[in-house]
Amino acid sequence: MKRDNELLNAIKRYFSSKEGTSIYYYGTGFTAIEFADIFQSGEKRVMDAPDMLVRKDNIALIIEHFEFDSYRVTRKGSQNRREQSRIEGAEKERLLAGGESCFSDVIHGSSSYQNYIQNVSLSFAEHYRQINTYKKNLKARGFISDSQVVRVLFFIEDTSPLGSVAADQSEGDLFVRPICLGQCQEFLSLLQDSPDVNYVLACSTVGPDKIVWFIDRNEIFEYQKNAIDYSQMQFINFEPQVSGFQIQCPLRATAEGINAEIPKTLMN
Repeated sequence: MKRDNELLNAIKRYFSSKEGTSIYYYGTGFTAIEFADIFQSGEKRVMDAPDMLVRKDNIALIIEHFEFDSYRVTRKGSQNRREQSRIEGAEKERLLAGGESCFSDVIHGSSSYQNYIQNVSLSFAEHYRQINTYKKNLKARGFISDSQVVRVLFFIEDTSPLGSVAADQSEGDLFVRPICLGQCQEFLSLLQDSPDVNYVLACSTVGPDKIVWFIDRNEIFEYQKNAIDYSQMQFINFEPQVSGFQIQCPLRATAEGINAEIPKTLMN
């Protein structure tokens, strides 16, 4: 199963608010409502290849989750992930050293719209090639049958540290807008040419805002009519700052006066 159950973490991240989650879409919205009903009340099974199967009545919904970001990717992986691993390692060293300390760091790397498109396209293609394998696995285990309506949803998460944002000055005033797959020309063209995927749930975070788009491939032309040419805008390349502190909190736990020093850390 995926590292630290990434799909369940993503579901919790975007759909656990007491206020509910707003989902953006174009077209009739019929399948967005149907998806919400199936996902909320259907029988869920978490697995590997695919990540999840949800069944309700005669519908079997295959869900596959993957992440991407707007940083350069090499054979060693995403610059963003490597930087976050480096910072986490340095934090652990401080914890082991003990004592009180403050620290700060920067997530270095080169982010761009070109990276954004390239990364999501490569990840999409990698998972798309596995769709027949997912279906064979489910049939072999008796989870789906030829009599069921089988649909495929890709749950795609942009994990760029501060989100993917572009500055638009096409109408005179400078306007900063989030980059979303539901309005992305290049991604919508890719989805149009990928008939084995029925739906995409595209999730991202910009500042405190969680942005969720439901894309129904059957209504792809409605999305394309409203698409935005982000390539003509200025991509904002952030260098996220990371800071935190560590303090010593004495804990007196027994009548004999045994003391333990527990390090506490807080990350911003």
